[in-house]
Amino acid sequence: MRLLAFDTAADGCSAGVFSDGRPIAVRSGTGGPGHAERLPRLVEAVLAAAATGLDDLDALAVTVGPGSFSGIRTGLAAARGLALVTGLRCFPVSTLEALAAPLLDRAPAPPVAALLDARRGELFLQRFSDEGTPREEPRTLPPEAAAGELAGAWRLVGNGAAAVLPHLDGRRVSVVEGRLDATAAALAAERAHRRGRAPVRGFDLHPCYARDADARPGAGRPLLRVEA
Repeated sequence: MRLLAFDTAADGCSAGVFSDGRPIAVRSGTGGPGHAERLPRLVEAVLAAAATGLDDLDALAVTVGPGSFSGIRTGLAAARGLALVTGLRCFPVSTLEALAAPLLDRAPAPPVAALLDARRGELFLQRFSDEGTPREEPRTLPPEAAAGELAGAWRLVGNGAAAVLPHLDGRRVSVVEGRLDATAAALAAERAHRRGRAPVRGFDLHPCYARDADARPGAGRPLLRVEA
């Protein structure tokens, strides 16, 4: 499967072309303009470097969150636009699934819990079984509550892992440094494909915020008062 994958759900912005999970061309952008300005240039660059046109692709993959609200929207908008223009289907990948993907084929081994710093004293958590399937959708929990979900032996991955360690009461866990980028998204999509999960249409792509936005205008109410 030849795949165009990209990730803008956190602080980084990256895109790549992959064949059966192996990278052909990958680019990342830091600094300068925001994700919305960088991503189209990265996509154009990796397609050119891989000598691949959109017609040569089998599918897309995009991280859908949780993470940065603006970053998630940028990635989803790009994926929807490409899917609708080309007719390609897309694998939506949670950021936690992408973090866990490099560990999930290493068996026999303890199950994996992916944790991301959600700020405001909270973590995003998603657990995966011994077989590598998600146990639940991503959730937002304080560190002590996340630790309470980790009875037994676990492999922890992600920048939120350190926050749960003081709450584990001596339980044995291993901590693996994970990386969230287009390569991780592509690996997660390739795993999903092998396990029989089908990609979706552009209109069926939805964000996974795992909590409410910080700023939410009142539904149906204008932001400015208009006098009659």
